This record gives sequence, C-alpha cells and structure tokens, in this order.
Amino acid sequence: MDQADTRANILLVDDTPNNIRLLSAMLIDQGYEVRRVINGQMALKTAQANPPDLILLDIKMPDMNGYEVCQRLKAAIDTKDIPIIFISALDEVLDKVKAFAVGGVDYITKPFNEEEVFARVENVLTVRRLQRRLQEQSESLDREIQKRYQIEEQLQRQEADHQFLWNNPILGIFRIRINGLILEANQQFAEMLGYDSSAEAIGQITLSHHCIDSDYQKTLLAQLQATPQGFSSKTQFRKCDDSQFWGRLFLRLNQGDNAVDGILVELGSN
Repeated sequence: MDQADTRANILLVDDTPNNIRLLSAMLIDQGYEVRRVINGQMALKTAQANPPDLILLDIKMPDMNGYEVCQRLKAAIDTKDIPIIFISALDEVLDKVKAFAVGGVDYITKPFNEEEVFARVENVLTVRRLQRRLQEQSESLDREIQKRYQIEEQLQRQEADHQFLWNNPILGIFRIRINGLILEANQQFAEMLGYDSSAEAIGQITLSHHCIDSDYQKTLLAQLQATPQGFSSKTQFRKCDDSQFWGRLFLRLNQGDNAVDGILVELGSN
C-alpha cells in the first residue's frame, strides 16, 4: 500500500457494533484513518461536515437503509463524488444490482474476508485518486485555456488599437531610434512632412531633419531620459517643400527595443 493510501480517510456505517469494530480494526491496522457511525442520519451529517475518501456502507439498517443513504449522498453537491462500497450479509443478484443502480461502486459481503476487503478498498481508492488527478489536470487545462483566451483577446484588442492609430487620417504615427532615425511611419506622418509615401522617410532621415530647431533632438533625448514613460512637446517642422507648420509630439521610450514611439499632430502654420 503506498503513502497516499495510508492517509485515506474512510467512513464506516454499520448498526452492528461487532461488525463495525472488526472492520475498523482491520482498516486501522492497514494504516487507514477510520471514522465510525451507527446509522444513516449520522452518516449523512458526518460525510457532509468532513467528506471522507471512501464510505463503507451497510445496507440493512433501521430507519434509513443503505440504499437511501447512498441516494441522499449522491444528491448532495459536497458528497456526490465520494465512492461507496456496500456491506451486507445479503448475497443475492437483485441486491447487488440495486446497490450499483443507486450509485455504489462495489459490494462486500459478510462475513468479511480480509484480503478481499483490502483488495476492494485499495482498488476503489486508486480509482478515486486517478479521478481526482484527472479532474485537477482538467481544471488546470481549463484555466490555461481561459488564460490563453484572455491573452489572445488582449492581443486582438491591442492589435485593433494599433491598427486604429496606424490608419488614423489625422494622427501621424511613427517609431524612431534614439538617434532620431525613422524606423516606421504611417502614411499620414509621411504626408505631414511632405512625402508621397512613408517608404521615402523610413530608414532615410531623422526626425530632427524636419525640425526648425537644430538642437531639438538633444532636447528630446534629455526629456526621454527624464520621463521615459512619455511626454508631449510642441515644435516647428519644415516640410520637404520648405513650408513650415507647428506640431505637437507625443513620445514614449520603448525600452524593450531601445526605440521611441511617437504621435505627431499638426497644429497649423501659425
């Protein structure tokens, strides 16, 4: 018997003192934790208060027989998954069929045969442990799938936001290196600076190339170091045809790839 079996908690339900003492002693000797009750009502209360790993349940009891107890246990959320082995002196096919029909997983007859009792108990507990393990794995898989769904939804929202900004007809979206070299730009950004397409600007020029203030790049670097989480700044730009306009920059340092993400909003020529 492995360590998991020796820690198993078993609830014995039998109204005959000699039977319950004998069976209890046999199981305790094998390392099981055993609780004992002598009627169906006590069995229900005990199982609901602290659900055992297994219940050995006598069929023939006064007031409430084993079949009724089993049905009530299977109807309750906290106890419906507890495996139940029926115990009875009855050895008729009809009784065994009914025992399985109401939710029992096995059947032991009196007088007890120790080897048979241990074999059936260990078999049921092994199956129960495997079921729990599969349930835990299933729940873990469900959590992982849910987590992946959430990540996927978040990525989709981020992509949608990115596409909305990137295709915005008003905002000039761009990414530059720390030295100002333009790495990415949308069509609106290119048109603001006087290019026909963003391809003419990407990898070819720096942002400061279009700034009237020749020291503006140094100013931006200093501000980025001071506030890498982002800031806005207004400056004057020169287009390819030498016309000028005022624009407001929104910049944020992307430390992951040592680049700067930016948005340019054209304010007008005055």
